[in-house]
Amino acid sequence: MTALDAGSREYLLALADDEHMIGARHTAWIGLGPFLEEDLAFCSIAQDELGHAIALYQLLLRDEGADPVGELDRFALLRSPEDYRSSHLAEVECSDWADSLVRHWLYDRAERFRWDALAESPQDEVAALARRALAEERFHTDHAERFMARVGDTPQVAEAVARLLPLAVAAWAPVSGEDAAIASGLVSRRSGELADAWGERIRRDAAEWGVALSWPSPSEPVVADHADRTVRSPGFSAFQAQLTQVVALDPDAVW
Repeated sequence: MTALDAGSREYLLALADDEHMIGARHTAWIGLGPFLEEDLAFCSIAQDELGHAIALYQLLLRDEGADPVGELDRFALLRSPEDYRSSHLAEVECSDWADSLVRHWLYDRAERFRWDALAESPQDEVAALARRALAEERFHTDHAERFMARVGDTPQVAEAVARLLPLAVAAWAPVSGEDAAIASGLVSRRSGELADAWGERIRRDAAEWGVALSWPSPSEPVVADHADRTVRSPGFSAFQAQLTQVVALDPDAVW
């Protein structure tokens, strides 16, 4: 793999951090889902997302000449909050099952478009990882479709959509390195194009399942407040403390 420019690194870091945070948030439902099959499904989805994050982190570490094994935990878990590039949609706690299900639907629909835009990258490792992720994402979106088709017209889902759709729209704000990533050929389509395609798919889903939608404008404060990936969401510090409670015991240990 040829060396990545700074903008392309920033672009991939945003995806890696999203995958890390959404995977970690999904793990909170292991053993607590509404029934056993959902425990197993969310466990599997979380494992996939964390695997994608690890693969991207290792790629970024190798690109900067660092040891992808020895530095992985520190890079994934112990950066300063301002050094993460995850979206608020991936970070926020969803303590209600309907919220987690709606986030799963909104996020995984977006994720397929994001990975697809990397699948033809001239960076062979990136393209191979994107193709692998797309194969796994078929299971994720199938799971979201089957569950949302059953409960999409319920009041609980309507309330969850009202809370989370603005965060999902905000997550499409361009990453600061996007221009360089486009210029290098790393990614084939801009965030605005991907957001339009995603929005069309979400609206089609909602019409099919009876989901109530009130689409926010990107200029609305409720969206703008969540659009800056250099600013962490409320509660991030407590979330990071949970994630690091083991590795922080001895940051230099090899686990």
